[in-house]
Amino acid sequence: MPLPVDLQARLDDPDFWRAYFFQDEATVHDDEEDEDEDESSLVVEFPVGGGYALVLKIYVGLHMVNLTMRTPDSNEALRLGWDDQAHWHPSALRWTELDLIARAAAVLDPALRHPGPVLALAGRFVILGRGDDLDAITPMMEAAFGSPRLPRVQADPMVPMLDIDFGPPVPVKTWWPRTRDWLHRVDGRDRGVVWSQDAAGTWTVGQDKANEADGVVYSLRCPDGDFPFAAWQKLVSAAEATLAAGTMPAPESPAEQCWIDEERVGAPRGSLIAAHFGSSPLRDSRLYLLDLDLPIEGRSHAHALAVCADLDRTLREADRGWADTAGSTFTPGRGWTAFALRIGIFDNLDDGVALIRQVLRRHRTDPETRLTRDREPIPFD
Repeated sequence: MPLPVDLQARLDDPDFWRAYFFQDEATVHDDEEDEDEDESSLVVEFPVGGGYALVLKIYVGLHMVNLTMRTPDSNEALRLGWDDQAHWHPSALRWTELDLIARAAAVLDPALRHPGPVLALAGRFVILGRGDDLDAITPMMEAAFGSPRLPRVQADPMVPMLDIDFGPPVPVKTWWPRTRDWLHRVDGRDRGVVWSQDAAGTWTVGQDKANEADGVVYSLRCPDGDFPFAAWQKLVSAAEATLAAGTMPAPESPAEQCWIDEERVGAPRGSLIAAHFGSSPLRDSRLYLLDLDLPIEGRSHAHALAVCADLDRTLREADRGWADTAGSTFTPGRGWTAFALRIGIFDNLDDGVALIRQVLRRHRTDPETRLTRDREPIPFD
């Protein structure tokens, strides 16, 4: 099944990707409005053969994406996971499964390139665990996301052109999904995530609670979860059958050539990709999640917002992380007394803390301001 025309038209639009990864402001609808939720959604199916398909339903602007599967013996979609900003359960897929699905989909529809939309759209539902090889994964996600296309500027032939050298064009920053940001969303290697297979071949995901400081895994696929395990195994088998019997597409990129060669010669999946592209630059990359408790009694609410904005700007400009509001405390008779921030630090925790310290000193924040990771204090000095 080809990509829906309305979705295909959006894949080159940075605003679509910003909304898809919840980096814009979600649309809030009036409860009294008679609005059909389906009118603002996009549905895309990735068939793998045998009547099975992976299905994404994207609620544009509402910050919600549902992942389901279609089976040949039912008209009802089976829920695998979902992602939103309320009660998310996005950790549904192993990397090897999504890679397999994307390969099978490309065999059935050569116009659906792999790496391409399957990884870029459904990759948010992967959860990586110990043993996943970033050398084989990073090149595929880099190729799947690609680079933003430059806007087309058409000159009006009726308007005379001035022979003036205005110098080189000023670069315009365009939001576009990055592999590192994706990795920090789905990486469970340092969060105690383990994929386990039982005697029946069923894969489930678990997490060591001692490693939840940088993110808790929410999944229907835990051992006692409400996941369609039997149907999912049939989908995986159908994808394997498609690859075994299908005709490989003609490669158009080095990454495509690698996975197609793997299938043709029977090499372990990912092995030729890793050998061709070498060591992943993100092999040691990780995200640290911190909490900042900012007392603001006697100060305006705007003070806290200014601190948050400055933290976010400073960390992003240094390519070291981000900051966002996480809540506030209003005490009757005293007004706003505290403000909570959630901070993400990329790769080097000490460098990130140093930047946080600079911003807090710049704003002369309350001496009782506390920075913690998993409720353990991080000293500022």
